[in-house]
Amino acid sequence: MEKKKVRIYGAGGHSQVVREILEDNGYEITHTFDDKPENSHFATKKLAGGAREDLSKFPHEGDPVIIAVGKNDDRAEIANFLKCDFVSAIHETAIIAKSATIDVGTVVIAGAIINPNSKIGKHVLINTAASVGHDCIVGDYAHISPKAALCGHVEVGEGSQVGVGAVVIPKVKIGKWCTVGAGAVVIRDVPDYSILVGNPGKVIKTIKKPKI
Repeated sequence: MEKKKVRIYGAGGHSQVVREILEDNGYEITHTFDDKPENSHFATKKLAGGAREDLSKFPHEGDPVIIAVGKNDDRAEIANFLKCDFVSAIHETAIIAKSATIDVGTVVIAGAIINPNSKIGKHVLINTAASVGHDCIVGDYAHISPKAALCGHVEVGEGSQVGVGAVVIPKVKIGKWCTVGAGAVVIRDVPDYSILVGNPGKVIKTIKKPKI
């Protein structure tokens, strides 16, 4: 049986993880694109320049693409830039409830758990051993870091990152483009564009909306 084909945008460390998930799922990687291919973490004959600054140079037609870029605003910018179909990558050891939904371009890494009735947006990264409780909503381009835990009915806004080992208690809403620091415990809602750290979590800074 002929393998499914996919192109990868991104050639750094995160790309290696995504690449192995795709290959284990029976995909053939036909090309790997990057803005700076000379800085790639791995060598491949299929590496080609991405030319993000010039839409006309990117081969939009062809095999579908997955964006293997860890930085949320970069991933969002690239997704808005590309005019092609996208695929997701879900590790075989991830546990996904039947009633959970995952939109296109999302990556779910080894040991992650997504519980019933949760909704995961486009181009989201659910990292190693992260846990998404029941009835959660995770917005487009968000990142739930390794071993972070969202309890039930949590909402994470577009582009936000929940740091390594952080815990978000039930029914808390995290706004758009927020950063929750590693190990933080979030016990109340977090406004858009906030940086929160500590236990209990406190907002220490407000950032500007990213240009994407």
